[in-house]
Amino acid sequence: MPLLEVVYAREEPLPLEQRRAFAREAVEIFREVLGTPPGRLRLAFYYLEPEESLGLLDESPAEMRTEQADEPTA
Repeated sequence: MPLLEVVYAREEPLPLEQRRAFAREAVEIFREVLGTPPGRLRLAFYYLEPEESLGLLDESPAEMRTEQADEPTA
């Protein structure tokens, strides 16, 4: 029984619809590539605060990162 663990770090957790879409695609990929029968794949999402991963090396406060993410890129 395959297990797919998704560990991600970002300011906010992924919305439920994005996790559902990912799960649907993962089930299909595992079925096509590995022949995993429906219902056999185990999937787990693990959300980390940025400070619990390499984000802890970022010296800018969280508020600045949020503001920068909102700025349009050229």
